[in-house]
Amino acid sequence: MSATFWQHIHGGSTHFPIVLLLASVVFDFAAWRARDESMRRGLHAAGFGSAVVGMLGGLGAVVAGLIMTRGRVLGAGAERLHHQFVWPAVVACAVFVGWRLFRSGRIPQGRIGLYLAGMGVASLLMVGAGYSGGEMLLAAENENIPTTVALYAPISNSDQMAGLAAGKQLYLKDCARCHGADAQGDDGPDLHGLDLTDEQIAARIRNGKKGQMTAFAGKLTSEEIRYVIDYLRMLK
Repeated sequence: MSATFWQHIHGGSTHFPIVLLLASVVFDFAAWRARDESMRRGLHAAGFGSAVVGMLGGLGAVVAGLIMTRGRVLGAGAERLHHQFVWPAVVACAVFVGWRLFRSGRIPQGRIGLYLAGMGVASLLMVGAGYSGGEMLLAAENENIPTTVALYAPISNSDQMAGLAAGKQLYLKDCARCHGADAQGDDGPDLHGLDLTDEQIAARIRNGKKGQMTAFAGKLTSEEIRYVIDYLRMLK
């Protein structure tokens, strides 16, 4: 599957934990203060359901993000800041929601303050993760970088930007005559959304394909091939 697919999954799933974890804390706090037993049970049920769905959404966002960034756990620059919110939020959420699941959704009356504090911290961290992720994408737009690239690499890294520029120049010089200046295909195939690993793409560039594609092993260095691959990954 392409990076764009996982970008959409990541973007869609991030909304659940941000909204639902906050809603969970509000429901459970209201239940804690409620006098009517029936209302208390209903509010706790709403809080529990919101917490579980929010946690699942958070886990889905994490999995999609790891796939999209090829397993990068921290990264650098804006991506690192984003992850410094993400990982504590996910761990705190997993601990407190897991504890509640273990107790069949019930919170001991003497522990509800601890639970609300823990979930409150998890919720605020998740909001920080969402905010920092949004800032990362806004910065990418200001730099005219596709969002797929912004989520593949730290946008504040000038070396990365230089590498993308070099990759584009190498592509136009050596690849555009067959694949088109826009990479949508001519004599060669369309290169948008390649469903290949980086290693497979690098091997094809180095070795070519008999009767169909020139081998570039003696013309492009490993670093230059890396630049071309990074450029191809940014194509939508």
